[in-house]
Amino acid sequence: MSNLALNGAGRVTFRGVSGAPMSEASEFFDASFLEELRDLAHAAEEQHLATAGVDLHERLGAVLAPLPGSSTPLDAAAFLELPDTLFRARGDVLLEICRESPRRGALEDVENFIVFIQALVPTLSPEGAHEIKRAFFRLIPTLLHIAHHDFSGREEDRTEGHAALDSLQNVLLEISSVRLAPSEGDLVFRSVDQLAALIDAGQYAMADELVSSRLLALIRKNKVARALYRIMEVEVSVQRYLKDKLGHPTPQIRVPEDLVALQEYGAVRVLHEQAPGGSVTTYLQIQLPELPMLRDVVLRLVRDDGTQSLDKRLDNLGCTPLEVDPGTYRIGLVYQPEGA
Repeated sequence: MSNLALNGAGRVTFRGVSGAPMSEASEFFDASFLEELRDLAHAAEEQHLATAGVDLHERLGAVLAPLPGSSTPLDAAAFLELPDTLFRARGDVLLEICRESPRRGALEDVENFIVFIQALVPTLSPEGAHEIKRAFFRLIPTLLHIAHHDFSGREEDRTEGHAALDSLQNVLLEISSVRLAPSEGDLVFRSVDQLAALIDAGQYAMADELVSSRLLALIRKNKVARALYRIMEVEVSVQRYLKDKLGHPTPQIRVPEDLVALQEYGAVRVLHEQAPGGSVTTYLQIQLPELPMLRDVVLRLVRDDGTQSLDKRLDNLGCTPLEVDPGTYRIGLVYQPEGA
């Protein structure tokens, strides 16, 4: 259920979980959440490249081989500065070395994790990519060890190790879908580093239960608040745009009078799509930057005379068909994930 409400003036009002108005982005992570993050990150130590088994040193050297024109193997600092193409190439080298293992038990888990990281890093901000690369760098020898020794060969380690890698992947995926403030990102990635350290040490159950589960729960709990805040920002931009463009004091549109003026690119835009048979469908598009799942947002259109109220779910482009009777409609946005 959304904490956004269309009030009598036709405006969408945002309220935090407590019911009090939320006016600053800094309030996204509440004090209790930040305190829990600090607890998770407290035990994280400085990064050190894990020590691979003696039989894997040569293979590790191939992954961290010097760049062309250099005689120095990649250290953490150099690895973090790799551009996306070279980062992916090093991941491919790691994949091929892992596939040399005659023990196939854990290979699929390792392959999936490496490919996931390769696909994730190019989608992140520079700060986020830097932190994900850092966690990946410390895990390289661990991934080699897992692939060639199958989580030490014990069934218990196999089960716990699979869960730990899967949880780490879920944590990184959740992080990639939100934009963290610098202080928030520092706490989150220190916790991720701690998680990597526990996997590196073979403490798979502890990594999964103590860090991953708590961190996932904390991030998901606060994603709702972040989405609501972003929607509030969008509503403000929509109101300003309609006032500047059409002179409306509240977020509203007149159908069909305002449709031509809204064909220009802006916070609210009208698009027309012609089907092969000649029929034309009119769409209303809302610009929703930094919101990863646009389908979680419903556009609420309330006719000015109160005779009609329509909820229209946006698609992945922020569009919805504008199939309404002529009249004046107030616009509101509601956060309502599908299936919720």
